[in-house]
Parts: sequence; C-alpha cells; structure tokens
Amino acid sequence: MMGIEEIKRIVPHRPPMLLVDRVTELVPRRRLVGSLTVTGDRPLPMSLLLESWGQAALVLIRHDRPMPDVLTDGVPVAGVFEHIRFGRPVLPGETVQHRVTMTRLVADTAFVTGDSVVGDAVVLRVGRLVGAMRSVDSLRASLAATRDARPAAPDDPQAGPDPRAATGAPAAAVTGVTR
Repeated sequence: MMGIEEIKRIVPHRPPMLLVDRVTELVPRRRLVGSLTVTGDRPLPMSLLLESWGQAALVLIRHDRPMPDVLTDGVPVAGVFEHIRFGRPVLPGETVQHRVTMTRLVADTAFVTGDSVVGDAVVLRVGRLVGAMRSVDSLRASLAATRDARPAAPDDPQAGPDPRAATGAPAAAVTGVTR
C-alpha cells in the first residue's frame, strides 16, 4: 500500500533513521499496520524497535497532514510512552510488523496503542503513546527559557531554580517498561 518514498512524504525521518519500510494497512485515524525488515548482522536494539513502532504511529497520525520538513511543518514530539513490554529480540533478516491503533485525537495531540510482532511472537507491546506536534519556534523558545533559568553552578546563590526540579521528572518519560 505504501513504500519508503510515500512514507518519506509524510514523516521527517530519513535513512538511516527511517525505521518503517512499508505500510500494508491504513484506516485513516483508526489503525495502521507497518513493517521494518531488519538488516545487518545484529539484532535490532530495543530502543530502535520502540522508535520504529513510534514512526509507524506517526504515519497513522499524520498521513492526511504530511510534515516532511520540521522547519516548516512542525516537530513530532513523543510526550510519554506508558506500559511498554519487550519480548524477544528481532533478528537480522526478520520483518517486524507494527500494529498501531489510534484511541483519541485532540487537536494536535494523539493517543495511540499497539504492538509489534514477528510471525506469531509479540516482541513489543505499547500500552499508550501520547504524541503531539510543536513548531520549531516554540521548541526553541522553550529550550532557551530552560537554559536561561538553569543555575550556572550548584553553589551560585544568584542562579534561579532549575524549572525541571519542580516536578522531578523529565519533559518526556517512558513509564512501566518491563521485559
């Protein structure tokens, strides 16, 4: 249904970080089945398996609103991954199939869930991903504000408080990861 060239028209990722080869099923704003064939001589790292699933989710979220240029179209931001469970490694030569279901879409924020399989083996389960689109300018302004508010040194009495310390958590989080 959709190959690499069509996928590149939707998402900003490019090889070698484009981690979705093909989309075989797409029901707009409902579900998507995409895949990646692992090349090379090593298993796919778990972090890249999760990234690949997230890119498949992005194709579902943005297929009707392509954004191949982050400078003009916005930056996809993964706010939180929850209840992640990894299975066995995905080996070279294997094709991992990502199944993504959109559960909610509110303005530019999407809620998706799903899994990844190799044959009958579930290699990844995603309880929930919350993702959003942000403009480059808003991200630059946020970065500048954080950088300006960060203390110069821990013993500098003139420095302001670190804004991240208020919540004790990073801006993006992965929770409930199990193996």
